[in-house]
Amino acid sequence: MRLKNILRNSLFSLVSQFVLIIIGFFSQRVMNLVMGESLIGMNSVIANIIAILSVSELGISSAIVYHLYEALAVRDESRIISLMNLYRRAFCLFAGVITAAGVCVMPFVHNFLKGNSFSLSYVRLIYCLWLARTALSYLLSYKRSILIVDQKEYIVSITALVMNPLNYGLIIVILKLWQNYELALGLNIVVEAAVNIWIIRYVNRKYPFLRRSRRTPSDREVARMLVGDIKNVFISRLSSKLLVSTDNLIISSFISVAVVGRYANYCLITQSVMNVMKAISDAIQPSVGNMLTEKNQEKNYQILRQITFLFFVLAAFCSAGLMSLMTRFVTDIWLTESYRLDKCTVTLCVMNVYLFFISLPTAMMMTASGMFEKERDLSVLYAAANLILSLLLVRPLGMAGVLLGTSVSYIVQIVCRTYFFFRYYLKKNSAEYIADILQYGILVAVEAMGTCCVVDRIYDGRSFFRFTLCIFICVFLPCAANLLLFFKSWRLRSIARMAKGLASRR
Repeated sequence: MRLKNILRNSLFSLVSQFVLIIIGFFSQRVMNLVMGESLIGMNSVIANIIAILSVSELGISSAIVYHLYEALAVRDESRIISLMNLYRRAFCLFAGVITAAGVCVMPFVHNFLKGNSFSLSYVRLIYCLWLARTALSYLLSYKRSILIVDQKEYIVSITALVMNPLNYGLIIVILKLWQNYELALGLNIVVEAAVNIWIIRYVNRKYPFLRRSRRTPSDREVARMLVGDIKNVFISRLSSKLLVSTDNLIISSFISVAVVGRYANYCLITQSVMNVMKAISDAIQPSVGNMLTEKNQEKNYQILRQITFLFFVLAAFCSAGLMSLMTRFVTDIWLTESYRLDKCTVTLCVMNVYLFFISLPTAMMMTASGMFEKERDLSVLYAAANLILSLLLVRPLGMAGVLLGTSVSYIVQIVCRTYFFFRYYLKKNSAEYIADILQYGILVAVEAMGTCCVVDRIYDGRSFFRFTLCIFICVFLPCAANLLLFFKSWRLRSIARMAKGLASRR
């Protein structure tokens, strides 16, 4: 049943993500060609500022979802009601806190936009729309959590699959006909609110006891139990948010907003790939959380190695494809030569994507196992490393220095999470798992370089047929190499057995 839920959630999440990626590229192309790279840069910087302001929420989502696993597994309706009521009240508070903090920051937003060509009033208008979008999402999105815990996240994915093409299609039309980005952003807010309202109505029908008990007071014992978890998760999630949100701010403040605009196009590609992997991780996590309640540590360890191997296989051909084709896609297919970034910057972008991939399994296991205190202890370290290194390296190395600081931070994150999870949860030596990680890193580097050499000989510039052929090569070569290398490995055989078992049950 768990495997069926994983595959169903993963399938719909992936389809939804792929559709979102395709229409997102069309929308970004229109914004680049109609509105210019300065607007793209300003939009990226404002989005990152809002992301940092949103840290007030960080903590309660993960803590409540963790406690919902057990409550939903035994169908303890009173406890589910108590947790969801607490969740609703907290999110209303967060919406107010984010709005107040956003209003306080608004007078200083332009200081992060070096070389900005837009008027102060326009910058503040876009900022206010982003702030309204974020605050409204907290008011309307909290009920998604019970679908995620109940392994029914595919419902959210199907809804997004229907609404996102309509949403982005209207945005493209508005930008093309009227070149009015603020109107497009306002429309986006309306559509997102409509989607969240529909999900609320669906959850109310699916879990009617939540609606009947809306005014039931939260259990004080449950609330006290959550306080410690929330404090621990807050610090760790704040650090993770700073890890991914400060790069654009540093580049914009020390270099220029136009450079952020060019970088944002590459980020759209890498972030799209990362979102697909995160969708797979999110689809797997509820089943992993349910599995961890069995307390079978040897089984948990083997599952971790299997998941890590799966993410390595995905990371191998994604890294090869990004390294070989990302710049060619930006300059030859999607946009123009003026949007090119240097090879060193692109290499660091791809490295960060790979490190993100390979860090997902341990992050998933620590969250699902409720190791919030241990996550808190290590999180400040890698966030501080990212910020300090990026600030030290941005002047001598430019944008490459900022990305190098992020790479080092990801490495620190992987090492620390592995150490904490193995020592305090699995209670066993992590040497074998570290060896796996090192082996995978070397293989990905070699496979990416080999694929680049092959693609360089085939691709002749602006040929869509050859570009498509190169995509196939980027997938085939790493997968073929890994199939040969791991053909007799238990990791590959175990994944094959799971797939075969699911097919036989069907």
